[in-house]
Amino acid sequence: MKCYANRVTTRLMNTPPQTPVTANQNGPGVRILPEQSDRQSDAVQEFKFITTLVLTGGVTSPTGQLIIQGSVDGIGWLDLVLGTARTEAGTYVEALDSTTVGLLPWVRAKLVLAGGTNFGAVATVEVVSTGSFTLSSS
Repeated sequence: MKCYANRVTTRLMNTPPQTPVTANQNGPGVRILPEQSDRQSDAVQEFKFITTLVLTGGVTSPTGQLIIQGSVDGIGWLDLVLGTARTEAGTYVEALDSTTVGLLPWVRAKLVLAGGTNFGAVATVEVVSTGSFTLSSS
């Protein structure tokens, strides 16, 4: 069994619970920097993204989805891991696994809302790994 631990305090997305958003949101772009002190090879270090999505309201076929994006330079972004597209109000916790795609040096979370009248959404995305790491904004 692999042990995943969250060793950072920065979240890829953290919308305030008291003010749900009703439009698409991009979290901050950060670089994942594996640490060398744990003697784990960067090539075998695994990462997961633990997401919480709370959807309220919305009419006329609303949808909400969290996506993990990657970038080589922190400017141009592409989708790496897609969360489940939700069509009902509720609270959803999901672990998005990056082992089927190669992570790029930069990552961010993206919240996509669509439909006639969008959901009100509160979202958090945390990074966990099998080894030590830090997140850097530069």
